[in-house]
Amino acid sequence: MMTVPLRVRFWLILLSAAAVVSVSVGLTTTGSLATETWLVAAALLLVIVLIERLDVSIPISTGTLRVSVGAPLALAAALYLGVGVGCLIVLIGHLLDSILARRDPIKSLTNIGMSVTATAVGGSIYWMLADTAISPVGSIVNLGAALVASIAFVVVTTTSVALIVAPIIGMPMQVLWQSTLRLSAIEAVTLPAVAGLVALAADESAAAVLLLAFPLLGPQIAYRTLVRAQRSVRDTLESLADAVEQRDPYTSNHSVRVTNTAHLILHEMSEVPYGLTDTILAAARVHDIGKVGTRDVTLYKPGPLTTGERREMRRHAEVGSVIVARTDEYRLTASIIRHHHETWNGNGYPDGLAGHEIPLGSRVIAVADAFDAMTSDRPYRTAMSSSAAIDEIRRNSGVQFDPHVVTAFLHAMGASPAPDAVARSAQSIGA
Repeated sequence: MMTVPLRVRFWLILLSAAAVVSVSVGLTTTGSLATETWLVAAALLLVIVLIERLDVSIPISTGTLRVSVGAPLALAAALYLGVGVGCLIVLIGHLLDSILARRDPIKSLTNIGMSVTATAVGGSIYWMLADTAISPVGSIVNLGAALVASIAFVVVTTTSVALIVAPIIGMPMQVLWQSTLRLSAIEAVTLPAVAGLVALAADESAAAVLLLAFPLLGPQIAYRTLVRAQRSVRDTLESLADAVEQRDPYTSNHSVRVTNTAHLILHEMSEVPYGLTDTILAAARVHDIGKVGTRDVTLYKPGPLTTGERREMRRHAEVGSVIVARTDEYRLTASIIRHHHETWNGNGYPDGLAGHEIPLGSRVIAVADAFDAMTSDRPYRTAMSSSAAIDEIRRNSGVQFDPHVVTAFLHAMGASPAPDAVARSAQSIGA
């Protein structure tokens, strides 16, 4: 069962109340409508439900974000039919979509509340500024009014997502707001055009409105295909990384555990931008993928490695970075993967980087990787206890590991940091 923070409940109640008031007041102030107008409303409702059923889910490290092109139709309904009928159409459309998709009640309330409220705000602004005797594209004034209405619509929806969704998925509100605003920026430009198309089609017949589904579904289907292809690439690389680890029973699920620990560390490092956090976690999941080029005799050797075998084993970081750099989905992780065996004092590999020369993601993965390695059985030794491994990482703060990352790790583990970590750090890299 989803745990809903108190502040999220507050905003949900407020948003739901705003939606109810919008529909009630809107319908009260709406005059009688002709049968043809109600047919147009029904046609818009059908198109909105169809569009919402084909939304796009974008994977992020803490879940998924849904993106739909149904927003232009929602506002167009209010611009052409009036705020009350427009809000009613959006309410019924999202309610039907939630029932058909069997969405979580919290998600349903969020979608319905923000869509209806945004439609009411945007529609009201348009009806105050525009000459409603002509279409939204009938004059420069109406185009300007439609643009202002669309900007207001986007601001309400993105702000609602930030206020309600961000605390649930553990994402900073400002970051989520900026991310959704970027995704919705195109809507602010396309909304007036779509509203004009709706008005032109509605003047012909309700059947003509149904035809609007085709130009809207095209980009939606194309985008779904793109997202599916990107997810396929990600799944393939993760499966390859898992297959590499399955070759050695001692390292099975190693990358999953490293990713989980990295997530705990990054949760303590609130200053790290969310986009970078997602990239670091993606890198952690496949950080050892380069071992696909390492021979079994080297991977499984129970005793000390020879100089040649050690050189072969160390190449996995370089090989892994080359593999991921060939894909758009993982290109940003290449540098992180290449340097995840560098050390804070410059004695690591492959390039001997030191201190802040090492990418932050590499420094985070280094700590998580070391912790999992020490707490897992190996052919040549048994696993350490968690407390012993934590002590070892604490001792190597400022020598092998970034002191700031170690502090975050210790906080995540509920352990106290080493008091002289920063001093040792300065001595080790000459800071």
